[in-house]
Amino acid sequence: MFKKFLNFTNHFKSEIHLLKVNTPSRFESTQESTKRIKLFIKEFDLPKYAIHIYNDTSIEKGILNFSKDINADLIALSTHGRSGLAHLFAASVTKTLSKKALKPILTIKV
Repeated sequence: MFKKFLNFTNHFKSEIHLLKVNTPSRFESTQESTKRIKLFIKEFDLPKYAIHIYNDTSIEKGILNFSKDINADLIALSTHGRSGLAHLFAASVTKTLSKKALKPILTIKV
């Protein structure tokens, strides 16, 4: 999924902001979050990127507030594309953001 996203961003020479939102219920240290992100991206060639750890009351609010803070042009997210009963029992960050974001959202199905 991430390779598809990188192919898309390469066409626009985009700067990629990799974001981890910490919430009170799922807090993780900055060092641990940064380590996980670096481990994830080590196999990819990212020419222009920044890693951000952002604290907020929910993941959705963190993404929205961060995108405002940096004046993002686009919010990109992965989605599992759940439907039916699975959709009822799993909260969808993507669905919530699609209703509240003032920026375009790119979703890529995992």
